[in-house]
Amino acid sequence: MAMSSGNGTGAADRTVILDEVRTVLVEQCETPHEVAGDLAEKDPMSQLGLDSITLAYVFTHFEQKHDLTFENDDIDPLRYTTVGDLVDVLAARVSEAAAEAR
Repeated sequence: MAMSSGNGTGAADRTVILDEVRTVLVEQCETPHEVAGDLAEKDPMSQLGLDSITLAYVFTHFEQKHDLTFENDDIDPLRYTTVGDLVDVLAARVSEAAAEAR
């Protein structure tokens, strides 16, 4: 079985990102713990019912914690079909920032 060669960012980092998203949704966006706690990457974003303001809380958390900057287009909830789509964007930006910091 072939393994992809990468920079070490993989499933573990995605798990950390998803956990951060869950935490922000519960603590800052008043998403019920039962909903956020069971959140999986395959779940449709529509299941969360997030609007752009609520999603902005998620992005603000990542901007502050990881010293990132996102564009307005990133905060458009219609851009994301699944939770995994959101995790893709967040994980990529966190990885980019970590690589730049080296």
